[in-house]
Amino acid sequence: MYVRYLLMAPLSLAFNLFVMITAPIWAGWAAVANLQRLPGVFASVHTHDDDIYGFVDKPSTVWGRFKTACWWLWRNPGYGFDAYVLGFDTAGVLIVSDSGVVDFDRGRTVSRLVVMQAANGRRYFSYRRDQMLPGNRFIKIWVGWHWSANDGRRHMIKAMFNPFRTVSP
Repeated sequence: MYVRYLLMAPLSLAFNLFVMITAPIWAGWAAVANLQRLPGVFASVHTHDDDIYGFVDKPSTVWGRFKTACWWLWRNPGYGFDAYVLGFDTAGVLIVSDSGVVDFDRGRTVSRLVVMQAANGRRYFSYRRDQMLPGNRFIKIWVGWHWSANDGRRHMIKAMFNPFRTVSP
């Protein structure tokens, strides 16, 4: 389970970097063609649980669509790849162990470890930690696979280290 992650996480990070560098190409294609989602395999560059513009309505102008799609791709690169190539199906997943902490983004150091077993018997883990820093800031760390499926179908791989988070007042 951990070796699999050590092999797959660099693939995820490399693909995400590729998407971030090439985001203007994907955003331009979607904007000019007035697309909600890129077709076929190209949809792996954006989120699998939303369209290329994210949670906002599709802008009416080409420039607006381009800017919104670029922003969304830079914010959430390669989620389709992380879910459908490196992730696993939700059908038949059992939670083997769960430390149970769910109170994240609240201004205190917390962590959660979840071990899941897929229908094929393979085990996957998810570890998230919010590590508090001075000045109302914290580091968000998430490795493994997401313990819930954002789209209800696939658990995506996670490789996140964000030291720039602040607690909302």
